[in-house]
Amino acid sequence: MAIRLKQKIYGPLHLQRENPGHFTYTTDAGYQARAGAPASAEQAPPSDLIMAALASCIGISLEMAAEDQNVDPGAIDIFVNGAKARDLPHRFGSFEATVHLNDIEDRDLAVRLLNQAKQICTVSNTLNAEVIVLLGEKGEK
Repeated sequence: MAIRLKQKIYGPLHLQRENPGHFTYTTDAGYQARAGAPASAEQAPPSDLIMAALASCIGISLEMAAEDQNVDPGAIDIFVNGAKARDLPHRFGSFEATVHLNDIEDRDLAVRLLNQAKQICTVSNTLNAEVIVLLGEKGEK
């Protein structure tokens, strides 16, 4: 039996160029941040943004898994490293997320929560997704 999920639409996220190497993005909820290259305290490069998306998705998914198990996850610390692929096209070849659940004494429970979080994390499940890049018409949003 196939499981069907209700489709959720994300966005729009708007990215606007300020000047060479400097962009501001605004989410549908109104959050604004800067992205670009080179990295600085004022702006994050796209590679950091994708790792931040992965870490935050794992963190949120861990909270959801813990709630499902009636467990307080306590402090959650996640460190993400990415490695560029060794062949073309330019892309990440792998990510490694190290999760610290220092307030959970039961290692088996921590592993179950991590496995459940990995299954429901939209970002980690998307990293092999199709990406379509389209050219918009002038003046179109």
